[in-house]
Amino acid sequence: MGDTATLMVGRDRELARVTRLLDDALAGHARLVLCTGEAGIGKTRLGEELTAAAAARGAPVAWARAADRGSSPPYGLWRLVLDEPAIRGDAGGGSRPDLWAQVFGNAERPALAEGADSGSAHRFALFAEVRRRLAEAAEPGGLLLVLDDLQWADEASAVLLADLVRQLRGTRILVFASYRASPGPGDENLLRLSAEANAERVDLHGLPAEATGDLLRATGLPASPEQVDEVHSETDGNPFLVRELARMLVEQRRHGPGSVPGRVVDATAYRLAQVSQPAQALLQTAAVVGNGFSVGVVARMLDTPVLSLLGPLDECRAAGFVVTGDHPGDYRFSHALVRSAVDARLSAEERRRLHTAAADAIEALYEGQLRLHLADVARHRVEASLPGDRTDRVRAVTACEAAADVAAESVAFEEAVRLYLQALSAGGEDIGEADRDRLELALAAALHRGGDLPGAQQTATRVGRRAERRRDRLGLARTALVMEATGVPEWDGEICRVCEQALAGGDLPDDLRARVSATYAQALVYRGEYDRAGQVSRDALAAAEAAADPVSLVDALRARQLACCAPEGLAERTALAARMLEVADALGSAWVEMWGRLWRIDTLFETGQLRLVQRELTDLGSCLDRLSGPVGRFHQLECAATLALATGRFTEAARLAHEGFKLFSDMGHPEAFGACAVILGQAGMHIGPDRSGFIELFGQLPEHLRPEAVDTTRGVATIFPALSVALIRQYQGDRAGTEAAYSLAGPIRSWTPSPAMSMAAWGHALPIAIGLGRTEDIEFLAERFEPFRGRHVANGAGAGVYMGPVELQTGLAAAALGRLDAAAADLQTAVEICDANGARGYAVQARVELAAALARRQAPGDPSQAAAALDAAAGEAEQLGMVPFTKRIEELRARLPAAAAARSPLSPRELEVARLVARGLTNKQIGETLYVSERTAENHVQHILIKLGFSNRSQIAAWSGEGRAVEAPSAGE
Repeated sequence: MGDTATLMVGRDRELARVTRLLDDALAGHARLVLCTGEAGIGKTRLGEELTAAAAARGAPVAWARAADRGSSPPYGLWRLVLDEPAIRGDAGGGSRPDLWAQVFGNAERPALAEGADSGSAHRFALFAEVRRRLAEAAEPGGLLLVLDDLQWADEASAVLLADLVRQLRGTRILVFASYRASPGPGDENLLRLSAEANAERVDLHGLPAEATGDLLRATGLPASPEQVDEVHSETDGNPFLVRELARMLVEQRRHGPGSVPGRVVDATAYRLAQVSQPAQALLQTAAVVGNGFSVGVVARMLDTPVLSLLGPLDECRAAGFVVTGDHPGDYRFSHALVRSAVDARLSAEERRRLHTAAADAIEALYEGQLRLHLADVARHRVEASLPGDRTDRVRAVTACEAAADVAAESVAFEEAVRLYLQALSAGGEDIGEADRDRLELALAAALHRGGDLPGAQQTATRVGRRAERRRDRLGLARTALVMEATGVPEWDGEICRVCEQALAGGDLPDDLRARVSATYAQALVYRGEYDRAGQVSRDALAAAEAAADPVSLVDALRARQLACCAPEGLAERTALAARMLEVADALGSAWVEMWGRLWRIDTLFETGQLRLVQRELTDLGSCLDRLSGPVGRFHQLECAATLALATGRFTEAARLAHEGFKLFSDMGHPEAFGACAVILGQAGMHIGPDRSGFIELFGQLPEHLRPEAVDTTRGVATIFPALSVALIRQYQGDRAGTEAAYSLAGPIRSWTPSPAMSMAAWGHALPIAIGLGRTEDIEFLAERFEPFRGRHVANGAGAGVYMGPVELQTGLAAAALGRLDAAAADLQTAVEICDANGARGYAVQARVELAAALARRQAPGDPSQAAAALDAAAGEAEQLGMVPFTKRIEELRARLPAAAAARSPLSPRELEVARLVARGLTNKQIGETLYVSERTAENHVQHILIKLGFSNRSQIAAWSGEGRAVEAPSAGE
């Protein structure tokens, strides 16, 4: 008989199609090809032909085959991918576990002090590193990545693949993934891949009768038309089944004539009967181990030396039942259907006995290094427990829980969920209540971290209700620790109820009481119960200090910081930041240090200390060098963008905001859009929302964030979409559109402010209210700002907002209300504050608004002061690209009396000094030029700064460069 295993017939059209897609990918148009079809239809064979095509083009190939479902370690498929020579590159010859630990060691061993969100950070870092390695391997010749039998991949591997597919653009990678045409209930991720924009489906069907005949004739059979029709009818043109029947027919020809068997499975059974008894025993034992098997495991199961299996293995290979695996000592069945046919001949009792033997063999063979094999042990223990006795079920539960814990630690949350559910199912009614609570709480945590919030909430609630019926405060406390506030009133209310009952007695240890109180306080903040949150968070902090437990202290500090994030809590938050940094130092935790520094940056923005923000950002960067993951990087970008915005670097602010948006969007983070929008929106107030990119971004506003779809009664954050649209319409001169958008935010007195964002909300609302002439709203907002004079408009919990000193806002409100004396005083103060702290854009705004107020007041000297303010603002506005303000400056100049506009506030000597400053002379050089002392020259410069309202010499130079440093005409001219 000829070797038909490598022969492919009847697939010319499909091969041509995937080869074209390969060429497209190598040219820079990356793609995912999903090759689907039933078992034996030729998916793997098509992948092999594509591999040959890639090799012919000089493109490296990485090939990974998923093992039996439930037998792989977390991200098992990608462990194989990274171990491929095309991906390893210069990584050397280390073993697979060593390489994985080298790349992702932190992901598998998250430190306790890295916080609850460390898992998400590690997971993002893991995904990003896989993408980076693949992209690196694809340069310069491209890359073909073949993922075979994807239907068996662990859930976490499927999630990573989905992430990779979304990020393929810009690479030269073709991913060829095969999976069976009818995925089971657990294969939702595989089905989603088909819907990806850059995915192509290649569905394989049975060969036509003509190709079936070609395949039969390749075996040396005469293949009469009648025989071809019989085989085609029995196999539906499935190439593997055709080959199996052909093998049997060849055997029958040697021993006499025969006919096509009634079922294809009989063909495999017939061939199996032709090998020796030791070979049959090996195949039956290996079939229970899985599609791929280690000869060492099989030898232990058969209680025989490995050497004694070499002969039977050679016999099985010669018969076409097995092939060598990818690593020494590993083998696999030539096809999953062969393994299924062998397994089908075992009785239920034989199968249970062999599964037990497999689990025992794996535990013995990998003693001391079992971590990567726990899922396989769990699979065998579960199979051995069906139906099994209670002892078997207990062993199955223990194995599943151990494997689930490793999956959770390895940020393979979907796999952890599967294994915890498997543990609960295997144990059934034999699981005690305490064990069930522990398993379900671990399941709830894995569901939450994997993004299934409803599932997590339902599971935690179920555990809490049981503990409640038992009046088990300790159980309620443990339940509370896996519950996280979301802003959904019903769920946050459930958290509060569980926490209240857990804390009702005095029997909780201080550390647990502190953590439950911290959870309670956070839920109260989300519910808007700020007074109660304040007291509960104080209790949490006291309990944590008493317990001297750093983990509970970190939780309590975070809860207290959130509870006092209102503008009134600034002083305490400054102290909390310092305390958090002390704890970070004691723990050696970069994660804790990150939060301490972020809190400190918040307080610096609120106090307008922009130069200290820059210094703190430098320290934050050093901290983040020790902390992997995107969360810290996002906060760093948001802080840097806010500082750039505050100091008039609008282009840089937009760039940093977009970088943060990309980072969080790739994670699917719900805050991605809002965080970017708030930066671009504030920049738009100074340079125009079209130039800042705000209008373009808002065109991508998700449906659930559109003003008409948002429930504005659920916190101040929900009013921002409406305010943003109103600001855009106001800039566009659309008064009706502004009115309509502003009304969607609801009456201003009905807003339920999140304390941390209250100043930001007032600052965004004020220009709209002024533009619409809403006197009552302006009065209301002025009253809100009044207690915070000397402070700056910023968020109390997270960067993203800086809108200058409070006096700028009160000055704007006073001017709109006709209180021009108060407006002039506040706006002059705002000018001085902004000049001092470097808030250049806000200094321009304050000067322009001051000039407008003075022009309206018309007190003696006001026109000249207004002209000087406009002169001072004009150069800065042009330099910063503040086009709306440049236009407004020209409009205000046109409204000033001509004499005031032309008259310089400087004396002739000061004008002369100003011209010398513009030429770049120092005070000493000016003194030498004018034959005066250096001290006299310095005094002239100071007088010029005061008269013009400037803060530095460069502003004098810009003013002079506009031709302002000329003497005013005399009265007679």
